[in-house]
Amino acid sequence: MKHQFARNACSAILIPAVLVLAGGCSTQQSASSLAPQAQPSSVVESKTIETSAAVEPNAVEQSAVIEPKAMDALQKMGAFLQTLKAYEVSFKVSKDEVLDSGQKVMVDGTSELTVQRPDGLHFSTKIDEAHRDLQFFYDGKTFTIYGNTNKFYASVPAPATIHELLDVAEERYAIDLPFRDLFVWGTERADVAAIQSAIYIGPTKIDNVPCDHYAFRNVDVDWQIWIQQGEKPLPRKLVITTMDEEQHPQYVSMMNWNLSPKINNKLFTFVPPKDAHKIEFTVVEAATENTK
Repeated sequence: MKHQFARNACSAILIPAVLVLAGGCSTQQSASSLAPQAQPSSVVESKTIETSAAVEPNAVEQSAVIEPKAMDALQKMGAFLQTLKAYEVSFKVSKDEVLDSGQKVMVDGTSELTVQRPDGLHFSTKIDEAHRDLQFFYDGKTFTIYGNTNKFYASVPAPATIHELLDVAEERYAIDLPFRDLFVWGTERADVAAIQSAIYIGPTKIDNVPCDHYAFRNVDVDWQIWIQQGEKPLPRKLVITTMDEEQHPQYVSMMNWNLSPKINNKLFTFVPPKDAHKIEFTVVEAATENTK
C-alpha cells in the first residue's frame, strides 16, 4: 500500500514549486569579535538531574546564547565559499516525510551540484521513495527545471549571474533554490538577526575529515552544521529540524567536495528530450510593490 506524503517545510516539491529547505536555514552570520576560546557546549554532556529539582521558569531563555566562536566560524566558512570559482558537491540526503496519518518516515536520496562562477550551475536531486527526480540548469542565459520522472520542464530567460538568479527565482517565481545557502553565506544577504542561539558543540570527524560541530536556532528552525577544520572551512554535514511542525521533521545532508572539477559547459544548458513536455512557471504578483 502506498502512503501519501504530507507536505512539510523540509520537503522537495515538484515543478513549479521546488525543493525548499526549512525556512530559517538561509541565514549566514557576519563576523563577531573573537572571544577567548569557547569550550564545547555542555549540550552534549550527559547530566544526571534530580527528579525533585525545580525548573527555573526562564531556563529556556537563559540557554539562548550567542557564542562568538560559532558566529565567527560561519563567517569564515562563508568567506571561503565566496572565493571558490568552480566546484562540485555530492550530497547524501536523509529527510523526514510526514504521512497523512501524521507518522514520520525517513527517506534517503542523493544530490549533485556543479558550479562554475559567475554563470554556470547544474543541480540534480533524486529521492526514489518520495518519487522525486529533478534537475536544475543555468547557463547565464536560461534557467530550467526538469522533472526526469514526469518529463515536464519549465524554462525562462535568466540574468547574467548566479547571485542575480537567486533573487529572480525567489522574487518573480517564488522558488527558493535548495543550494541557495552556499551562495548566501559570507555575503550581505545573510540574515544575521534571525539567529537566536549559536553554540559550539565540539570537534569530531565526518567521513574521517576533522570538523567542528556547531548548533544554531532560529524562530522556527533548529540547525546544526559541521565545518571542516583547517584552511578550507567547508560545510561537511547539515541537519535542519523544523520546530513549528508537530512532528519536528528533520533534513540531514552529508557533503563531499571536489574543488578541482573537470567541467563540460554543456552540463549547464538544458536540451529537452523528444518526449519532454514544456510548462510555464507561475509568476508571483508583487502584492507589496509600493507599501508605505
